[in-house]
Amino acid sequence: MRIGILAMFMAGALLIAAPTESFAQKKQRDVITREEIEKSGQKDLDLFAVIRALRPHFLEGPRGVRTLGGGAIYPVLVVVDSKRQSPEILTQIMALDVKEVRYLEPARSQNEYGINANGGAIVVKMIGAKEKEK
Repeated sequence: MRIGILAMFMAGALLIAAPTESFAQKKQRDVITREEIEKSGQKDLDLFAVIRALRPHFLEGPRGVRTLGGGAIYPVLVVVDSKRQSPEILTQIMALDVKEVRYLEPARSQNEYGINANGGAIVVKMIGAKEKEK
């Protein structure tokens, strides 16, 4: 009986001590959201500067040996609203025009975009015209 009461008390204490999701919002390692951009001091910069400041690992090449045959490792692929772009496009996009930036690890990007995406991918979702009016 005492063990049951003690277990219930500890479970209740853990629920009270656990921070709520909105209070303890953790930043995701492979995603930059519009809210994070707005809260940062980077919101008036281009997207390249924002990525460099908030998630510099998006721009780094893959680490370690990736292939057995010594195959070429391509630079990071940039996809903006489902269209492949050159990495230079990141300097032409303003941060406040972005809804979300997601980084895909090399293996996942290669599965989704083909063999030439073995350096990882930066997937950008832009804000639509209706969302800009809000």
